[in-house]
Amino acid sequence: MRLRAALVGLVISAAAVLGVAPAVAAEGVVAGAGAADAVPGQYVVVLAATPSLRSARVLAERYGGTMTHAYRTALPGFAARMSAAEARRLAADPAVESVSQDRRMRLTDTQVDPPSWGLDRIDQRALPLSAGYRYPSAASNVTAYVIDTGVRI
Repeated sequence: MRLRAALVGLVISAAAVLGVAPAVAAEGVVAGAGAADAVPGQYVVVLAATPSLRSARVLAERYGGTMTHAYRTALPGFAARMSAAEARRLAADPAVESVSQDRRMRLTDTQVDPPSWGLDRIDQRALPLSAGYRYPSAASNVTAYVIDTGVRI
């Protein structure tokens, strides 16, 4: 037992003298991490090349995640559930172009700081301007349709 402890001490001392540090997993950047509207544990992963369903699942599992959806047309990648540390390690993988944390988006009936002073002016008569455009209705009776050509520029 004493011999083993002495050998471990010797190895640690030699590593310190030689400047050898224990291997640390590389970490990349996760876009949107820590934002107030971030969805904990959910990420969108964009890959450098279009993956097969199996290779995307294997990549997610290699870093401790669970693939929830594979993307093949809009972007090459997948959605996954994993911890923040797992997402950072996945972001450092050479096969990964980017990792973004899912975020909640909300619509509002007021546009803050509109890009055109004209919008700010037409929703009020009195000066000074309010630095916002308030839509005349919440449009709860409107149905919006999105047509996506699938063309990726």
